[in-house]
Amino acid sequence: MDRRTFASLLAGTIAASALPASLRAQSVIGNQRAFMAALAEKPWLLGYLGSPSIDLHGSVNIVSGQVPPDLRGYFLRNGPALHDIGPDRFAHWFDAPGMVQKFTFAGDGQIRHHGRLIDTYRNRTEAATGRIAFSAFGTHGHGLSSGGSADGQNPANISLLEHAGELLALWEGGSPHIIDPETLDTSGLKSWSAETKGLPFGAHPRRDRDGSIWNIGYSIDPAALILYHISSEGTLLKTHILPQQATPMIHDFMITDTRIVVVAPPYSTVGRAEGAFIDRFEWQGDAFTRILVIDKNDLSNVAIVEADPFWVFHFGNGYDIGASEIGFDFAHHDNPSFMTQDAFAVMDGSWDGKDSAAWRYVQARLDLSSGQLRMEKMPELGQVEFIRTDERENLEAHRYSLMLAQPSHTGAYGLNRILLMDRRTGTSMHFDVSGNEILEEHLIVPKPGKADEFWIIGTALDWKTARTILSVYDGLRLSDGPVLRAELDIALPLGLHGTFVATAEHT
Repeated sequence: MDRRTFASLLAGTIAASALPASLRAQSVIGNQRAFMAALAEKPWLLGYLGSPSIDLHGSVNIVSGQVPPDLRGYFLRNGPALHDIGPDRFAHWFDAPGMVQKFTFAGDGQIRHHGRLIDTYRNRTEAATGRIAFSAFGTHGHGLSSGGSADGQNPANISLLEHAGELLALWEGGSPHIIDPETLDTSGLKSWSAETKGLPFGAHPRRDRDGSIWNIGYSIDPAALILYHISSEGTLLKTHILPQQATPMIHDFMITDTRIVVVAPPYSTVGRAEGAFIDRFEWQGDAFTRILVIDKNDLSNVAIVEADPFWVFHFGNGYDIGASEIGFDFAHHDNPSFMTQDAFAVMDGSWDGKDSAAWRYVQARLDLSSGQLRMEKMPELGQVEFIRTDERENLEAHRYSLMLAQPSHTGAYGLNRILLMDRRTGTSMHFDVSGNEILEEHLIVPKPGKADEFWIIGTALDWKTARTILSVYDGLRLSDGPVLRAELDIALPLGLHGTFVATAEHT
């Protein structure tokens, strides 16, 4: 793609501020007073109070069990952290400056914690001035700046990627930021090429068999999807722009050995330029969800399959079935109300869960020859999200899918069951945490030298004791409970996604 095309695309991505329409909430500076009043009545809102500092060193106390001796490395998490800046409060859970939380397993039987604000231009400016200064995904107000570019308002608050010797903090509207995994210092923006500098780079890259990664981004003006392929050494191999009639909001995607699969729900731009970023999108429940199937060898070769409308945040894993079918699993949402309603309501304390859409685990099969999508929903598992798989099974018909679930309404906004689905046998095992804990995303971490075994690692917020809990489970014995349970002496804000970076001793 020529430099002029990329230049026009970059010009069109210059800052966006936004919130929604048919599923609409009020996208303005958040209500700090209302939240604090609600927190007194609903103590589980503690996870949305935010970090008390831009640099945290929590003391970790091992409550039960011990650190597995072969588990060595960094468990790192990212998520919005400074929900209140001075007298201002962000309106949406996805808006606040990102903070990396690092738990170090050094092989000495101890765990060490360090949390640090990611030093983006936006985060640094707002922390220094003590006020919200920029429009955000769901926060808008008079006098807020666009930042002059997407990276001018980049909070780097969604996920983390370890690739080609670098740790990258990802947003999805702009560039990655480079993080030192030892010190958590931010060394600047990551650029893959002069042409793609500053373009949207998604929060969920997918790793191929050769160690290369694929990723997507989306642009509003002009309406387009951007495809990236980056080598295992970190070199940009190719990019491609797919023009769209209207930009769909896309958070995750899949790859197989031969294809890129992008599911585009009917939640797309409708021409509004005012408000926060989310205001530019509208759910069109009478339209199709479009599935774009892209040839990895020819990125201009795109097949499209239409399906009944649904929303998706996260996929498990995708894989080819013969020459004309694709298998995959994901968390199916009836609509994006988790994002357009619930994630606002927890920030002002008004959430009661009455209107939340269903999120169901689905195993799917896409037949390209017939253009049919078959989905096996599993409502018996309850609400399900944050699906993760074993990277050793990437692009294969994977056996295990790990997820968080909520089997029944608990009156708290969050998930309280860790669930491992055995897709080969159709059975599952689970472990339920206490009623005063809210789970965060858990990861599958391979056991070194053991091809079919893994650890499950993750955190939870105990809002009753105001502690963050770190747990390690023997993956295939999940129902037995944690082999390690540790408590931090502080409550970290609830985050989004993480990664485990193994040290040489682990591998």
